[in-house]
Amino acid sequence: MSNTTIKVAVDVRDLQIAASGARSYLESLVIEFKKEHAECSFYFLDAKTKAYTGNHFLLKLKEQLSYFLWKQFVLPYQAKQLGCRVLFCSDFMVPYFSLGIKTIPVFHDAFFWEYPEHYNKYWLLFFRNLGLAAAKKSVYVVAPTQYASNQLAKYTGINPNKIQVIGEAPKTINTSISQNETTAIVKQILNLDYILHVGTLEKRKNLIALIQAFKIVRENGFPNLKLVLVGKASNKITLDDSSAIKDAIMQQQLTNEVILTDYLCDAEVQQLYQKAKLYVFPSINEGFGIPVLEAFKYQVPVVIANNTCLPEVAGQGAKSFNPFSVKEMANAISTLLKDEALRQSYIEKGNAQLQNFSWDKTAGALMQLFKKAVADS
Repeated sequence: MSNTTIKVAVDVRDLQIAASGARSYLESLVIEFKKEHAECSFYFLDAKTKAYTGNHFLLKLKEQLSYFLWKQFVLPYQAKQLGCRVLFCSDFMVPYFSLGIKTIPVFHDAFFWEYPEHYNKYWLLFFRNLGLAAAKKSVYVVAPTQYASNQLAKYTGINPNKIQVIGEAPKTINTSISQNETTAIVKQILNLDYILHVGTLEKRKNLIALIQAFKIVRENGFPNLKLVLVGKASNKITLDDSSAIKDAIMQQQLTNEVILTDYLCDAEVQQLYQKAKLYVFPSINEGFGIPVLEAFKYQVPVVIANNTCLPEVAGQGAKSFNPFSVKEMANAISTLLKDEALRQSYIEKGNAQLQNFSWDKTAGALMQLFKKAVADS
């Protein structure tokens, strides 16, 4: 190891509990960080005790205590023992007392401030006091988009000069499965015409509006079209929208037309991207929106909500709509389904936009930030 190599500790405990985009982010960075790098050597730190993800009150309380002890005491101690000079945490939270180690958290979004009603009030109290105070002590805070950076500066009081925008990328999928290994529900879907959404069934995803727009599309020239919603219910009751989504499907009389797959493995999600007619992203708020880039990667035309970070990530590669107008959403979907030349145009623009993002670029930008953090000390 070179004398100039910086030892970086990476907190990977979140891989035990994270879902969807946050999990993809950390998994993909771990793959990149495990490659040989001249400037940084990485140490991946995880708690010995398994994180609890159920809903039992006392066990949830125990989990919060374990998380607190890990973040504030065990993690910085282990990093210090290894001689690390930087501690990177992808889940918002870094230790308040870092034992002289430069801490860098990732704030993926400002949802804690924008939607406080969606989070446990005791968790918010804990985070807004200890978590935010620790972030303000950090040398830098990473945000995935300029939109997220602006929102964080607006709500948190973190110095905007400390917030560094470093983008994300499509999920790295290195596995494939045979026809025999594909689950029955995916085999069924692959023989249908369908539009796709991938993500946890949370309130901010605006999926009830998508279901309503989908019904309009079916009634106006696409009677055989299906809507496939890939993703599981949120493990946070305050965020979960799965019951309301099922109710909406019943109310719209679309029980056989909207397919809820629940969790699928990466290889099966890849298969569904590849056969989709269209990817629809109707969310009312995102910090980044990795599925936009995943759809670009698999040559799927994309329609997005015209708000928050999504236009920044998609660039000219997606057709946009007002997510609060079901009619406008339906029109955007129908327009792309009807016009093959327009579909191909958006696919080409999506390919061009995708060249701006890769996990190699993300990891490289983070390593430059780690070097800068040490150099600034």
